[in-house]
Amino acid sequence: MKVANRLRSTFDDLNTLGANQFKSYISGSQYIRAYDLVSKYQNGSSVLDWGTGEGHFSMYLLRSGLEVTAFTVEDSCKLSPHFENEYPERYRLVSDPECVKGLPFDDSAFDMVTSIGVLEHVRETGGEEADSLREIQRVLKPGGIFLCYHFPNKYSWIEAITKHIEGKHNHTYKYTRTDIEQLTRNANLDLVEAKRYGLLPRLMFRFVPSFIGNSTSAAKAFNALDSVGSRLLSPICQNYYFIARKPLSTE
Repeated sequence: MKVANRLRSTFDDLNTLGANQFKSYISGSQYIRAYDLVSKYQNGSSVLDWGTGEGHFSMYLLRSGLEVTAFTVEDSCKLSPHFENEYPERYRLVSDPECVKGLPFDDSAFDMVTSIGVLEHVRETGGEEADSLREIQRVLKPGGIFLCYHFPNKYSWIEAITKHIEGKHNHTYKYTRTDIEQLTRNANLDLVEAKRYGLLPRLMFRFVPSFIGNSTSAAKAFNALDSVGSRLLSPICQNYYFIARKPLSTE
């Protein structure tokens, strides 16, 4: 099944289960690129959904046939009871509020680690990006992949505006390509690719009438416009994604 079709097939379930980002298909479509990247770089079956949040990304990983360990420093994960019931052999949740700087996993435990809007928040909970990446490198198998998605761009036009609007979310920490290169290099991870994306805001579509927000044709049109705009105005896009690989040998 194509990634876009898999997203459409899971949308109704995530919406029913109350996943905040999937209150409209236009807002949920922001993850298509991340799903493509999982398919492109997957080289094994074991994945750590690091900082799982509500758990929406775990659903895509599970429906892709992967074995998912979801980690959180929160007390719980909203969607984990559903996953534990539906995928008892391939899903487990590890919740440990004490593991802000470390991870409670063995060395070389995972083929892939995903970070979906997490790495930029670790300083807010007493951690450091560098420490987190070193831990991620430790728990990856040699040749394993780290996928970081929704990593805020320092020069995002959206961030520049929302910091002046009371009540609007604005990231405390934002980054450049040079920051990404330095962070991965210091963690002994090889940077494979890094790109900016996301020119147009999407979360506002959670509040539009469903015949617009949940329309497949409207989402395709919006995605196409966003893709063209992101190429033309890349420096001011909202986010980066980057892919890093653990070397086969650390010698």
